Amino acid sequence: MVAYPRTREPAKKESTTVKRKRRTAKQKKEPEAKQGDYLVGTDENVLVLNRTYANRSNAERAAKMQWERLQRGVASFSLQPAEGRADLYTEMPVKVSGFKQPIDDAEWTITTLTHTVSPDNGFTTSLELEVRIDDFEME
Repeated sequence: MVAYPRTREPAKKESTTVKRKRRTAKQKKEPEAKQGDYLVGTDENVLVLNRTYANRSNAERAAKMQWERLQRGVASFSLQPAEGRADLYTEMPVKVSGFKQPIDDAEWTITTLTHTVSPDNGFTTSLELEVRIDDFEME
């Protein structure tokens, strides 16, 4: 049953148009390598991580972190300046001088920093430095 209002003008039927939007085609992901197929770098000196990772990005991130962990601590030494230095902080890049040429040429990073105040020595600072492997090759 259809009811039209009673007016002098004839009733106009309203029409509605519905259009269907098509989904856009998603770009196909390149298939990820199967388990055990992740290799970054060359296969000359391979370190196999003993854990299985959920996807490729997690595996690559873990491999990179392990590589950086192995590179740290290759060359390190400790210093105790004559006076305490409150302006130093950890992870600060440092250049040293007065040592052998390869040591002076290297870029070092402060890994451990200890400030001490004592009645005998006053304010003292001790540093532990590690070489930055990124851009240095020692003979």
